[in-house]
Amino acid sequence: MHSLYKRGKRLFEISGKYLVPYITGLVSLILRFPLLRIPYVLAMKSRLFPTELRNRLEMNAKRAVAFHPSLSKVFKTGKALIIYYSVTGNTEKGALAIERGVRKGGLEPVIKRVTEAYQEELFDYDLICFGTPVLHAFVPPPVNKFIRKKSREYGARNQIMVPSPKIPGKIALVFVTYSGPHIGIDEASPAGMYVKSFFGHLGFDVKEEWYVIGEFRGLGRLGKMYSIRGFLGDIRGRPNAEDLARIEEKTIKAIKSHFTLA
Repeated sequence: MHSLYKRGKRLFEISGKYLVPYITGLVSLILRFPLLRIPYVLAMKSRLFPTELRNRLEMNAKRAVAFHPSLSKVFKTGKALIIYYSVTGNTEKGALAIERGVRKGGLEPVIKRVTEAYQEELFDYDLICFGTPVLHAFVPPPVNKFIRKKSREYGARNQIMVPSPKIPGKIALVFVTYSGPHIGIDEASPAGMYVKSFFGHLGFDVKEEWYVIGEFRGLGRLGKMYSIRGFLGDIRGRPNAEDLARIEEKTIKAIKSHFTLA
């Protein structure tokens, strides 16, 4: 009996692959008409329905939007989520500057430390801004823990597709703070690429990838030497007021460039 069930399930999965274009077309049609769209979206979000069904509805909706970008306006929220991890305060300064820029750019910002963001539904936001410092050319353990947990969560929900299509209207911005005392930005770029690939797997289009110079803090006198005699020269006080003003302005420009605000 178990073997028969497995065969039946496998047959359903195989046939489902061939039906994907037809299902996508049907969902696209549903999303075009409010009388059909409203109950579909409610079913997709309501916990009254089984989790597997809700995940399937959401996956089909994302496929429909990927094939028909004009439908992205259906899921437009006008909100931006800023997630960051900061130990010495450098990344937090950048996150707060981005928050100011997001608000001035016309989106509604929500800012959270990485430890506060586990329950966030990333697809409820038009823009995700994710900030991290660098630890030995990689993200710190709390950032890696968050990314791995969210990857497993969306994978279990069948929200990570092969290949990963870009979902129109869902954009990510990655910013990395670094001191680069030995080899400069090359110490930071692997961390940035790791975060970028996480959002790429989800279908977010990473439009901006910023590297922000920050003073090296810690290790006593050795740390001070890194901030004075390192690869980047004297970086004491960075990110400074000028750096933060530049980040704020870049955020405003990014929003105006990548979003059509009503």
